[in-house]
Amino acid sequence: MRRRLIRIIASGALAAVATTASAQSLGDRFKQFMGELEGGQTNASARQLPENEVVTGLRAALADGASAAVTQLGQTDGFWGNTARRIPLPGWMGQASSALRGAGFGDQLDSFQLSMNRAAEQATAEAGPIVRETINNMSVRDAYDILQGSSTAATDYLREHAGDDLAARFEPIIANTTAQSQAVSRYEALTSRAKPMLAFVPGMNLDVNDYVTRQALDGLFAVIGQQEQKIRANPAAAGNAIAEKVFSTVSR
Repeated sequence: MRRRLIRIIASGALAAVATTASAQSLGDRFKQFMGELEGGQTNASARQLPENEVVTGLRAALADGASAAVTQLGQTDGFWGNTARRIPLPGWMGQASSALRGAGFGDQLDSFQLSMNRAAEQATAEAGPIVRETINNMSVRDAYDILQGSSTAATDYLREHAGDDLAARFEPIIANTTAQSQAVSRYEALTSRAKPMLAFVPGMNLDVNDYVTRQALDGLFAVIGQQEQKIRANPAAAGNAIAEKVFSTVSR
């Protein structure tokens, strides 16, 4: 049975080898506003908006978006129950999943995938303190750069400044959770035997904890990005008076 399984994995690996609309950019609108300022045709409410309100508004909007993402994903079924965010089987295993299921390994695959998603949910629930600290460290320069940036500029800022710390926080939580899964233990034993055949596959990641950590971060920032785009398109959705004021002013 093991030899047959290894052959299936190898064939999956070989198969692997063979094988956001938004309104006008807030940054563009802000640049237009700045141009009007320089030309003397200024929007009075925008001109009078203090720098501290800009920073406070950006922080509030990003904090609300991040909080919504952590709440959504950091609970039971946050990843597993969301088909858009559910962490898939690792590349080679996903490629070979049909053959593996046909060989009678369906239950093991389901158990393994569920364990990965449960680990991501538990790790994401612990993201709050790092996210809050990063947002609190946002400067005036950061805030104006974000306003002039893309529809996910705030999310990109958060990923750049908090991504490594979040990964360091996530991985031990994920490792502790997956260590309790027999399905993950069998996966690790299996991949250790299959490494000679799988090592040549480009981009192959056989470290399950690293894989889940990366997938969890991708899911977290994807949801934060969706929240940011929603607020940029409709400032009233910010749910915070100062954030709404900032985004409404520069959108004129």
